[in-house]
Amino acid sequence: MRRVQQIRVVVVEDHPLMRDGVKRAFEKCSDIDIVGEASTGKKAIKLMDSLETDVVLLDLRLPDIDGISVLKQLRVNSPDLKVVILSVFEDEKYVKSALDNGANGYLLKTTGPRKLVEAVRRAMEGFSPLSPEVATKLVSSIQSRRGESSRERLTLREKEIWRLLAQGMSNAEVCKELFISQSTVKFHVGNLFRKLGVKNRVGAVSMAYHSEFFDA
Repeated sequence: MRRVQQIRVVVVEDHPLMRDGVKRAFEKCSDIDIVGEASTGKKAIKLMDSLETDVVLLDLRLPDIDGISVLKQLRVNSPDLKVVILSVFEDEKYVKSALDNGANGYLLKTTGPRKLVEAVRRAMEGFSPLSPEVATKLVSSIQSRRGESSRERLTLREKEIWRLLAQGMSNAEVCKELFISQSTVKFHVGNLFRKLGVKNRVGAVSMAYHSEFFDA
């Protein structure tokens, strides 16, 4: 099926070789035109004021102002513009900052030509293209936050039992330590496993050694 919409792309990258490499990725694409390029943040913002653009491929590290500042300004000037970050940084803080400030996608500079082309098309269609490494970090971050949220919902008794399990105590030993029945211990342990998202004592103990509650 032939694409009828011409996608106008601007590349914002300070390194000439990288910029040329990105442009070459689109040379044979009949549906994508590189309509402009900029080597600094200020040039990019000025260019966007005078050029009709659909997608911007934006580097985060620029010689004058950082890419996040450019992104913020582009969002003010052109709310409908699709901005895809193209960066060497895969740390969560960079990814989160870009997405929180309105980036439509985040790609690493190791992305191959075919993936880069497809990412631009996907961004234009309303999707959020992400490099696999970036997507993995985001999923891990979300899962981590869910784990923290679950730990925050633990009752004082559950936290106490969790600490004792991490010290190697059996259910019977927990009973003696806390002066409660074995059925009560089993009840709390079951709730503890469910809230922590673990299947057994090994999982709970492993998580305890990475928890602020265990260190407290």
